[in-house]
Amino acid sequence: MQPHDEAPDRQALLDLADLQIQGTATADQTAQLEAMLIHDPEAQREYLRYALVHGQLGLTVPAMPNISGCLPSTTQSGEADSPKLNDARRSTWPALVAFAVAASVLGIVVVRLAREPIEPRQPIAATAPKLETQAMAFSYDHRKPPLGMVGTIGNRRDATGPLTLTVEQGATDFQTKSGASLRVQGPALFGINTEESGVLYRGSVHAKLSDPASRFSVTTANLRILDLGTEFEVDVIDDQHIAVRVLDGQVDVQSRIRLPLYYWNFDSSATTDGLAAAGVPLTFGSRAKRTGGIVGTGAVQFDNSHDAFIEINEGLGSTVGTGAMACSSGISIEAMFISDWSGNFKDYDEIFRKEDGDYRFLLSFQNDENVGQYAEPLVANGPCLSFGLHLEELGYSELDMPLDGREGRPTVAELTDGRPHHVVATYDSFTGKKSLYIDGRLRFEHTFSVGILAISGGSVKACIGNNKWNNNEAFNGIIDEVALYDFGLTAIEIEAHYQNAVRGKPYFDGESQPLAGERWHSIAPVNAGSRQVFNHRTGLPTTEL
Repeated sequence: MQPHDEAPDRQALLDLADLQIQGTATADQTAQLEAMLIHDPEAQREYLRYALVHGQLGLTVPAMPNISGCLPSTTQSGEADSPKLNDARRSTWPALVAFAVAASVLGIVVVRLAREPIEPRQPIAATAPKLETQAMAFSYDHRKPPLGMVGTIGNRRDATGPLTLTVEQGATDFQTKSGASLRVQGPALFGINTEESGVLYRGSVHAKLSDPASRFSVTTANLRILDLGTEFEVDVIDDQHIAVRVLDGQVDVQSRIRLPLYYWNFDSSATTDGLAAAGVPLTFGSRAKRTGGIVGTGAVQFDNSHDAFIEINEGLGSTVGTGAMACSSGISIEAMFISDWSGNFKDYDEIFRKEDGDYRFLLSFQNDENVGQYAEPLVANGPCLSFGLHLEELGYSELDMPLDGREGRPTVAELTDGRPHHVVATYDSFTGKKSLYIDGRLRFEHTFSVGILAISGGSVKACIGNNKWNNNEAFNGIIDEVALYDFGLTAIEIEAHYQNAVRGKPYFDGESQPLAGERWHSIAPVNAGSRQVFNHRTGLPTTEL
């Protein structure tokens, strides 16, 4: 994403920094660089970040000579190898020296600033809130809070989670912290999302509880098998069917209630507007004001200022992977909005964000030159709609949809036209698809491997309309009908929700099920000594296969 008015100064700074790092800067050029840095904290940060990147690149493997390529095909002696290795090591010194020289310039600037008298601060006249652009400070919370313990692999290795077990052949044993002994029979893919639950993508899993009072459940795409006894097996037959066999006790086979974990329509004047989260208190910042609804009677107006936020005081856990907002096998964020986002460089407008360090998840408008190198897949710099999520083994990444009007994608002008728009960000580990929908239509998507669990949740409060990490990424406009799901919405569901919203109705209008806190609906019990086949898409029992 390219800077605008500040581009010439920034480019001049980087050009001088290049000369300084390369050791070719003249005395006049060094003085010019110092002058640019001495009274500009933002320029100092930019220069130091640039110098750090170059110093680190000089020490990476791609920047060094190919050591293996220097070695002869048949090694004859230790003496023959050592000169090659020493040359490779010496090649890192220019990078280190260049970085040290670059850092010294900033040191000189700091010393000179320390010697200058500090001017007394002048009173600043109060001004109206700035509504155009809230500059973003390139501030990311890079903490990696601890993951919770979920069990032990085999009889030795402790395991934190969520995590996925891939068993190519044979069997892998896993002892959960809750007291369930699991055997995953390969070829299989089985995710352990909490100490009391797992997700079966393919293959089979056998579960035996040491204590009948304890519980363990196995989830498939749309079903949950909840143990009510002591021993059972679940087997994925094909892409539509699973078999449940009970060896001892009883299990309850349940179908997912496809309603949100949390839903706020803002129609009430109370401090909470929850469905599944009835009674959850919200904290409104002083610049987040109730206004007429996009759907229903109420919505919230955010004025792009520091105090424009809604903090959600619920869904917290003691560690990452715990709490009501710890979504693992899937997640969807849904909202209606009217946006007045500027689209300018360094301007962030958050729709929803939960900032648990590197395990954050977010949905926001961004224009930041892919700071942090989070985009997956890589896209051209420029304004985008971003869906950020941490995936097991892969780390945190963002699905950045360029707002360029190409290949069916919307433009900034389209999304800031003063009209209401519907947005859904969704990830489904059963398909591997991470997707962004606007106004009921798929606009951008990336596909990962099936069976990669999301890692989220933790002790930090979620926020609507801002980033509580720095309160500097406020939304500019109106947000309504915010919903958070612990599964991936389908294209059919998203289209139906959009059509309801267009008619001024809630997403779930006409659904027979109540908007309540239950997440699963009992289909049928399976008793000891019996085997039952279910269609895990429809949730219905079927004939034996």
